[in-house]
Amino acid sequence: MAQKTFLREATGLVRDFGTIDALLFAIGAIIGPFWVVGFSSEWYLFPGVNIPASLIIVSFLGLANGVYYILITSVIPRSAGGSYGALSRAVHPLLGMVMSLIFSAGLLLNIGFIADITFSVGIASPLTSYATVTGNTGLASLATTLATPTVVFGIGTVFIVLIALIAAAGTRAIILANKIAFVVGTAGILALIGILVTTTTAHFQTVVNGFAGSNVYQNITSTAPAVGMKIPSSWVEPTILSLPVSFFIILGYAFNTYYAGEIRRVTRSMTIAVVGAIIFAGGFFSLLAWLMEYSFGSNFIVAANYLFNEAPSKYPLSIAPYVNSLAALVDSNPLVNILIMANFVAWGYFLIINFIFIPSRNFLAYSMDGVFPARLGAVSDRYHSPVVSIAVCSLIGIGALAFLVYLPTVGGAVNVTYLIIGGTALDGLAGVALVLRKKRTFEEAPPIAKKKVAGIPVIAILGAYSVVFILSLIALALFNPVIIGPLGLVTDVTTMLAILVAVVSYFGMKQYNKRRGIDVNLAFKEIPPE
Repeated sequence: MAQKTFLREATGLVRDFGTIDALLFAIGAIIGPFWVVGFSSEWYLFPGVNIPASLIIVSFLGLANGVYYILITSVIPRSAGGSYGALSRAVHPLLGMVMSLIFSAGLLLNIGFIADITFSVGIASPLTSYATVTGNTGLASLATTLATPTVVFGIGTVFIVLIALIAAAGTRAIILANKIAFVVGTAGILALIGILVTTTTAHFQTVVNGFAGSNVYQNITSTAPAVGMKIPSSWVEPTILSLPVSFFIILGYAFNTYYAGEIRRVTRSMTIAVVGAIIFAGGFFSLLAWLMEYSFGSNFIVAANYLFNEAPSKYPLSIAPYVNSLAALVDSNPLVNILIMANFVAWGYFLIINFIFIPSRNFLAYSMDGVFPARLGAVSDRYHSPVVSIAVCSLIGIGALAFLVYLPTVGGAVNVTYLIIGGTALDGLAGVALVLRKKRTFEEAPPIAKKKVAGIPVIAILGAYSVVFILSLIALALFNPVIIGPLGLVTDVTTMLAILVAVVSYFGMKQYNKRRGIDVNLAFKEIPPE
């Protein structure tokens, strides 16, 4: 009787996503509601930073990393192909499991943060501005209610569940939902840009003083230096130090690597999606940052974010210094404000569906290889989606939201930035190992993956570059702990738990399948089925 290589010979997934779908997924994985908080963090942490320059630099550096993912995905165009699939085949299965589980842990826990920010920053904050400007006490009361823990948890849970149902319903439902979300999100962003373009600093100053009291605008710019804000004479140093934060803002351009098994003409689609998303993110976010400084005043926006984060008792405004909240002060048109709030929900949807999708495909890949419980790899015959894994992922996300809302000292202590960026740090090793250790696989790869420069395969060069690039960003962040945030016990425990699950599952399932007459090692000698 022939030895069974994989637990089954097909995943049950289907290649329904086209090039446009891959591009929308990639843009959606980048844009999210986090950029608003990200900009605030950069102005606070690095006074004098040139955010457009920081974004352009990190986009240029990230482009080579993105091309690496295109090449490695062309070799293994499967679910979890760019990380787990590649590392498990080219380096070692356990390394692939460890790194992808750390990455998955960061994504799943981040679902709680996204659900919270989507409604607290994206809805409640600008609604407060709008209610105050229009004198609508009913809306002011609603904004206050939306910010309460119980309501945040309730709405966030419903939001996560609805997105999980879309993810489980199959590719057609996802394609439709993605297109609707993209249209809504884009309309909201255009409305926001419209406000910024038509608002001068002088007008905004008048608006702020009218909203909060005489000379409040001027007091903010003078108070921040008095409580410790220092702007260096050169923008170069703070801009270089800000690169890890800028990278986190645009991170996501290659996330569709993890569900490449569901993308048609994967090499072409990935190329357009990855490169297009990086160009879009770098240009789009650079424009927004420049417009915010132009409209609000660079000194004001830096000082306001510094006071809001460093000395909140000295911050005189009743709203956060986020672009959507400040824009609501300028334009009280209800339709414009609804669009701006809706855009945060739309982009929040995109992030959450990505963060449910990726771990669920990792779980599916593990189970196909026989190193994870088979139940977690079950794929619905009707919907062609791993419904059990999606349910598990959404429940973990809801749990993360509960910790964040009700136990913020625990939930907020999980450093998802470290987990997500750290979980991708060694992906590039697969490109190097593919050339050195898996020569047959490399020779059988598509022509694009076998290109050479000076006799050295480009995939190996970019793989090595990717490792150095990500580790350099992590090192830069660790030398300046305020960037990446405290690692602490909760993050350490989360990381160790991910490693423990990987080790126990890998060796435990290997032994279990061995008793069933299945040699799991054989699976890692082949490119997995799709």
